[in-house]
Amino acid sequence: MKKIIVSLFAVVLAVTLTACGTNKQNTEQKKDLKKVDFVLDWAINTNHTGLFVAKEKGYFAEAGIDFDIKPAPEDSTSDLIINNKAPFGIYYQDTMANKLSKGAGITAVAAIIEHNTSGVISLKKSNIKEPKDLVGKKYGTWNDPVELAMIKSLVEKQGGDFSKIKLTPNTDTNSVTPMENGAFDAAWIYYAWDGKLAESMNLDINYFYLKDFAKELDYYSPVIIANNDYLKENKEEAKKVIQAIKKGYVYAMEHPEEAADILIKNAPELKEKRDFIINSQKYLSERYATDKNKWGEFDAERWNAFYRWVNKNNIVEKPLADNTGFTNDFVK
Repeated sequence: MKKIIVSLFAVVLAVTLTACGTNKQNTEQKKDLKKVDFVLDWAINTNHTGLFVAKEKGYFAEAGIDFDIKPAPEDSTSDLIINNKAPFGIYYQDTMANKLSKGAGITAVAAIIEHNTSGVISLKKSNIKEPKDLVGKKYGTWNDPVELAMIKSLVEKQGGDFSKIKLTPNTDTNSVTPMENGAFDAAWIYYAWDGKLAESMNLDINYFYLKDFAKELDYYSPVIIANNDYLKENKEEAKKVIQAIKKGYVYAMEHPEEAADILIKNAPELKEKRDFIINSQKYLSERYATDKNKWGEFDAERWNAFYRWVNKNNIVEKPLADNTGFTNDFVK
């Protein structure tokens, strides 16, 4: 019995020492990594999957980076990046316009999704199939100047009277639930989330993409932005970060279901919605990029076309020059 106890103690001691050694090694390895913060724009969703995949697969660690994903702030993500409180974050080309016109020191360094997947959702019974059909209906708005300008231009392009649309404040965390409850007839959404949510609820819906009615509205949303001073002072590090992120999104494109499970692992509150998350991920995995090797790259003409439209519609105080606010230097 004594020999057995001694043997068992030896085994336990060996396991404990191995674990301690491993933990010490992991701690030492982490000390050798450069910590880089990344700020989200919203609650964790499938737009963010590639970030968590890259971290889970060790792509950042391989590049010498300790990548710290921060939750979305109550205020604007862009303000944190502008004020150099974090080097990277997620934002949108449309809402960047006003910031850039005021001289904000931020640059879009990668496009998460290649084309604009946003559009207008409605219940089929409302019979809203295109922009002009919004006339006389209740539209759930975020009261964002760019959003309203886009809807107005699309409606008027088809000869509709924008003033006859009943603008209703949309204050919910999603647009589908209030729409289903009759708060409004239609709302501007991103299909990967609210559209797939409506599908999961078995709602009979209509949906049209903004870009299908005006090619200049095929802008980039969402995008990864970075602080200009950080990019200037840490060019090689920034490239390592973006290249690791790129690998994460490419992996998500190739393995959507596994990628969805990695996302859920990092956001356990999504576990009960696994089927919805997988459907959303499959949708986006086909839209992150047409050519996976070119994930994240911006088309200058498309970027500029949207900001020319912004200038034409007097949305910003100071007109935006071509090629303002983006670069492909870090993603290529």
